[in-house]
Parts: sequence; structure tokens; C-alpha cells
Amino acid sequence: MATLSFNSTRIKSPSLQSHKPFSKSHFSTKPNNVPFLFPSKTHPQLHRFKPNSISESSVSVPEEAFDDAEEDDPTSELSYLDSETDPSSVTEWELDFCSRPILDIRGKKIWELVVCDSSLSLQYTKYFPNNVINSVTLKDAMETISEDLGVPLPEKVRFFRSQMQTIITKSCKELGIKPVPSKRCLSLLLWLEERYETIYMRHPGFQKGSKPLLALDNPFPMELPENLFGEKWAFVQLPFSAIREEISSLDERFVFGAGLDLDLLGIEVDDNTLIPGLAVASSRAKPLAGSLDEWIGSVFSRG
Repeated sequence: MATLSFNSTRIKSPSLQSHKPFSKSHFSTKPNNVPFLFPSKTHPQLHRFKPNSISESSVSVPEEAFDDAEEDDPTSELSYLDSETDPSSVTEWELDFCSRPILDIRGKKIWELVVCDSSLSLQYTKYFPNNVINSVTLKDAMETISEDLGVPLPEKVRFFRSQMQTIITKSCKELGIKPVPSKRCLSLLLWLEERYETIYMRHPGFQKGSKPLLALDNPFPMELPENLFGEKWAFVQLPFSAIREEISSLDERFVFGAGLDLDLLGIEVDDNTLIPGLAVASSRAKPLAGSLDEWIGSVFSRG
């Protein structure tokens, strides 16, 4: 038996920046209001510490009060790195750079950059007006993430929106990063779904009745390329315990494909549960596996 429930505990809720110094290489939160979006009458203001205004001993304010104030502000931005995460271990980012169902004071759609890693140890969001959307803006923003959080630029950046491929690819290549169009951005997709409910719908500029942020693709049937034909095919099934052993090999040796973070999804599967699949026999198994992995990635990146 398998059960499914989204594990939302990994998603960081933005909290006010502490008035005590900290190391950027371990943890940073920078909730920022976006002044060009709304006039002061409709734009919630954050309560912040005012240095030297009162002594720390004269008043005690519960930290939860500031967390609640920040969580109530859907216009805030997030810059976060888990304090227990080694910055050098974050080698792949998942990135989305697209308009949101939110209008600014000019009646134009707001754009947002959302970046995370697969474990959600790194989380970053930033709003942009629609008249600065280009590869230079994205390149500068990626460099800012690296500098502010003290993490190196990633080796790879995964993204799932094909309409943004030109801008993202150009920005990545200028920084020496490999862009990877892929729907294997599970953490990012789940986070965006969560942000739609908790952030975008509560934003003062939210457009009611707007199209879904993550519309499902419905691609037309495609012929399988000849180089992916196997000599024999068979429908098979393996117990989950055997599948788990194969998944562990992704980290231990070079194989094609990618694993699925079941913990993030909150999925529990019994070891004896049979998992269906398709086995392909071929005298050129390794080239076929590589071509199949590349083909699936290119198909999933469309739409």
C-alpha cells in the first residue's frame, strides 16, 4: 500500500531579518517590500526593528509576533539558506521566471523569480516589473543569490517553462551554468502550488479568475525515434525494495535518469508493493538509456 500527502514542512515561511548579526554563508532572510507595485494605502507595511530607538532590556517582543506580521504580508520577498546546509553542496537549482496573476499599480502583470534546490534548503523569491524582463536581469539576480546567501553558482539550473528557454539559457551560459529544460522540478512545482494558495491569492493585486499558474500539458502523440527502438519489450513489475536499491545507485555511480523525493511528497510505500514498469532489451543498452533519458527530458520541457 502507498499513501500520498504533501510534506509542507520543508517550505520556509519568510520571517523578519534579525537585528543580530549573522553569517550570510549559513542563513539569510531578506523580506523586502516592492515600492513600485502599490501605493502606501494598499501596500501593507512591515514592522521592523529601529536600531537605537529603545534598549533591548526595556521591552520584550515575542519573536512569533514578527513572524506573524511577515507571514501576513504577501508582497514580501524571501532569501533563505538552511543553517545546517553546506553551501558547497547546493550544486543544482530549480528556477521559475514568469509573470504572476498579480497586477501592479500600472495595471501590468508582476513577474517573479523563484529559485530553490531539490531539498528546499535554498529558497529565494523576488518580484520584478514587466519592463525589465530580459537575460541581463535574470543573470544579475542569479549572481545576487550567490552573493547574498554565500553559495557558489550552481552547476545546473533546471526549468520547466519552455517559453522562457531563450532568456534562461542565455543567462545560464553567460555564467557558465548548464541550463536543463525539464519537468523534473518537483520541489519547485510543489512550492509554486503552495505559494499560489498562501501568497498570490492574498496579494492586493491578485487577478481573480486568472488562468492556473501550472497548467497541465496535453501534448499530441509522437512517434518514437528509431534510435530508441529496443529489440525486445516487456511489461514488468518489481517490489519497491528492489526499486529503492536501484534509486540509491543514482548517487553511487553514473547512471541515466533521476530519482523522486518521496519524503518531500509525503509518500509511504511498503517494501513489498509491486511497482509496474517497462523493460527494454537491447544490445546497445547504455546508448539507448542515454538517448531515452534525453528524449524524455526534451518532450517534458515542451508546452
